[in-house]
Amino acid sequence: MWPPEALEFLRELEANNDRDWFKANRARYDDYLVAPARALGEDLSSLGRSHLFRPWNDTRFHMRPPIKEQLGLAIGYEGAGGYYVELSLDGFLVAAGMYQPAPDQVERMRRSIDNGRTASGLTRALTRAREARLGRNEPTLVRVPRGYAPDHPRAELLRHRGLTVSCRHDLGPWLHRPQAGSRIRKQLDAAAPLVRWLREYVGPSQRA
Repeated sequence: MWPPEALEFLRELEANNDRDWFKANRARYDDYLVAPARALGEDLSSLGRSHLFRPWNDTRFHMRPPIKEQLGLAIGYEGAGGYYVELSLDGFLVAAGMYQPAPDQVERMRRSIDNGRTASGLTRALTRAREARLGRNEPTLVRVPRGYAPDHPRAELLRHRGLTVSCRHDLGPWLHRPQAGSRIRKQLDAAAPLVRWLREYVGPSQRA
């Protein structure tokens, strides 16, 4: 999987985050970070198409370093949830679900949570993810949204806008071994029931 040189590159990037340094070291970035990420995307192709995020930050409206200090790979995002992995010096993140849904998606998700029949599949999916050490994101709202009973049996789920599960792994020798891919795949497979539920009951946004 990712070689030790990938982490060394990220350490150097953190100390030299400017466009000139990055351009001078772009070949290292491509070899040590991009190539393993593309290989992982191919290995996970059964989960959907992969998209590697570009390294440049948009600095027009926010004060931030010009180069991203993490490598992000999205898989299977077809408008209604998908999978995501990210390598940074903070650790290796494995995540899945629906991160920033459109308002119409939020409404369909809430209706499906309100319905006991459809919500049962979500409950099973979240249990499967939790058993694989994938924790659910915190609710966005303090109270249940308008139109739902404050003592609703699934009040906490109704307080979510997005719905994701994730696990951040410590960096270590495991990341440099060929078996790292199977470890990542195992957790993403555990999140697959959640992604399938989102695709079935929420679906892509119908708004332009």
